[in-house]
Amino acid sequence: MANTHEHLEHAEHAAGHHATDPFNQRVAVTMAIVAACLAGISMVGHRTHNEVLQLLGDANRLRTEAATAEVEKSNLFAWYQSKRLREEQYKIAAKQTGLIPGAPDKACKDAIEEWTKSAKEMREPNKDHDSLPELRTRGEEAGKRAEEAKSKAKAFRDEAEHVHHQADRLDIAHLLAEVALVVCSIALLTKKKSFWLAGILAAVVAISVTVSAYMIPHHPHETPAADAKDAHGH
Repeated sequence: MANTHEHLEHAEHAAGHHATDPFNQRVAVTMAIVAACLAGISMVGHRTHNEVLQLLGDANRLRTEAATAEVEKSNLFAWYQSKRLREEQYKIAAKQTGLIPGAPDKACKDAIEEWTKSAKEMREPNKDHDSLPELRTRGEEAGKRAEEAKSKAKAFRDEAEHVHHQADRLDIAHLLAEVALVVCSIALLTKKKSFWLAGILAAVVAISVTVSAYMIPHHPHETPAADAKDAHGH
């Protein structure tokens, strides 16, 4: 922006000293218009770069949320498997105790009743929400949250890449507008029309490149290797 103001001041200064020269007046007006275009391109370019950073930040945040949900899912699955194993142990113990020959009837009945009750309690809802059905449900919900966060993160990354391409093109347009101002400045110094026309051409190209930045097609790319990796859970 500082360069833009400098060029504008230079154009006004040249116009003031050569007010009677139509060529200098035309060049000065051209420089003022180009400088205004440069200011607009610069503003849009800065905003586009900021948008890229924001999208990448959102993508990273969602990837962190997905990783957290994956850890929660793994923990719940391990917890579920542990309780499921104990449930089976209680059932097997109760069944084997009933098959022991010569064991006291009351002791066997008490043990079988206790183990059967413990196995049943594994599936009954409780205040800690850690029964087998609840753990399984919580694990599935955590898995769904992880997948949703991964999907959103991928969408943000794709959008960030698209906006990044736009920002790159706006940078080129910004450079072309700067070149247009420089060439027009040379036209003021040399009094050569060819430099003035070259500056106008550079400005037109800069504007065209700016417009083309918003015409870049958005094609979210797929990552087969990464998708296959996620699908297999590795």
